[in-house]
Formats: sequence, structure tokens, C-alpha cells
Amino acid sequence: MTDTAQNLALAQRWMHYYNDDVTRMVNDCYAPDCKVYPMGMGCFEGQAALQKVEDAVLAKAPKRRFDIERAHASGDVVCVEAILRDADQGAEWSLPFIAVLTFRNGHIVTDRTYADWSRWPGL
Repeated sequence: MTDTAQNLALAQRWMHYYNDDVTRMVNDCYAPDCKVYPMGMGCFEGQAALQKVEDAVLAKAPKRRFDIERAHASGDVVCVEAILRDADQGAEWSLPFIAVLTFRNGHIVTDRTYADWSRWPGL
């Protein structure tokens, strides 16, 4: 498998773990020294900081899920176009986002995610 194909597969695994086991997502998908930049919210550095944010979101939106609509890869970078949904906010509610994920040694080292976070619970 090429690095590009491997990174696309890792992006799919990232989505599945987010939906089913957020702790596994943090520990298996992100590097220990990762940097996560949700648009307009500064930087969360490391797995512990990311886990704290994800736990807060999960507490406010336990039924949240996302689906990757499209993924584009070049070298160690994968860009995903995705849709967040939260059943507790209604069947029609959704929040589109773009994530630019940089991989190193099979883990996300940088995550730059762009969305209107004012509409997302827990942030």
C-alpha cells in the first residue's frame, strides 16, 4: 500500500473511531505530540488536551457522528470534506467541515479543522 493510500485508510479509521470510541481515536490516530487547530479556537497540544476536548463534546453531544463525504490525499496530507450530525439536535441538523490532516508514521501530527464551531455543543 502506498503512503497516500495508507493515509486515506487512516482517515477512514479516524472517522470510525470518532463515531464509536473517541478515546481510541485519540490514542490510535493522533501522535502523542499532535497539534489540533479547530478554526478560531487556538491550538490543543498533545493527546491529553485533545482527549479533554473530546470528552467535553461527547458529554454534550453523545449521539454526534460524522461522515466523510470526500477525501483528497497528497503525500502526507489528507483533506477531508465531512458532515457532523447530532441526532439530539434533530434529523436535519448538520455541520459541514473541512479537516486538513498531516500524517507521520501512521498518526495525525497536525489537524487543522475548519467549521462554524459556534453551532457545535461542548466547544
